[in-house]
Amino acid sequence: MQLKTQTSSKPRLQNDTLGNDALTELYDAYRIMAREDFKIFAEGVIMAGGGKQPMKLAIIDQLNKPTASKEFILTKAQNFILAGMGLGV
Repeated sequence: MQLKTQTSSKPRLQNDTLGNDALTELYDAYRIMAREDFKIFAEGVIMAGGGKQPMKLAIIDQLNKPTASKEFILTKAQNFILAGMGLGV
């Protein structure tokens, strides 16, 4: 099985505005917030970032699934931020 990875260091999300500060805020929120509050926070982070609206809405749909754990929400939001920084996740 071959995994698809980003082939360049160019950010996949154009005009990303989040960066390292957003990661720090995300991790802090994860530590102190309950799952539902953290989900709302993560949705705000995703909507504030660069990228096309349909892609952001698809990620948010995944966060709204009843089976989405707090850890899953963290991973999705974290990967969104890292993709905007040009890191292939």
